[in-house]
Amino acid sequence: MKITLKDGSVKEYVSAMSVIDIAKDISEGLARAACAGELDGETVDLRTVVDKDCQLNILTARDENGLAALRHTASHIMAQAVKRLYPNTKLAIGPSIADGFYYDFETPSFSREDLDKIEAEMKKIVKENLPIERFTLPREEAIAFMQEKAEPYKVELIEDLPEEEEISFYRQGEFVDLCAGPHLMSTKDVGKAYKLLNLAGAYWRGSEKNKMLTRIYATAFSKK
Repeated sequence: MKITLKDGSVKEYVSAMSVIDIAKDISEGLARAACAGELDGETVDLRTVVDKDCQLNILTARDENGLAALRHTASHIMAQAVKRLYPNTKLAIGPSIADGFYYDFETPSFSREDLDKIEAEMKKIVKENLPIERFTLPREEAIAFMQEKAEPYKVELIEDLPEEEEISFYRQGEFVDLCAGPHLMSTKDVGKAYKLLNLAGAYWRGSEKNKMLTRIYATAFSKK
């Protein structure tokens, strides 16, 4: 298996390797900075297994899609902090965006004091260095899994996925979220440069016919 890197050099392996293991083989420093991979032009998770000849670029936070993976991981950490502090909160969606990330919650509105508490809890989660693990479930099991967790928005999202779609989740400690990824390898990898910015209202799925959710806007970078 021949892996052509961004600089044109070629690595050869006799068996399949994950993107993060290839990064480690190139250099430990690169592996520590790695946020995602770019496999034949497509952004992939660090856990993605490479099993054929391809072009591979290891993305760090200096790359747009690498920074997006870091911010997406930060959004999961924020959601985990919210669930720890306010267990009855329902999770909606939490993507990275051009200048940071957000997460939508069904909850009584937060105050600035709440945001400070959430940020402090995020700091604890980062310090806990929780491994982030990816797993998949068949559709019916995935629906039952989220029903058991009393997460109706996640159930709706799963039900609306195409039949052939792989349904993946990411786990960090006690927190599990429905997500296509990509994500960093551990909560610690997010670092310390994140900030919760402001609050807004957002209709579920952008429709005024749906429930109004509470959105927390935030941002994150690799360095302060």
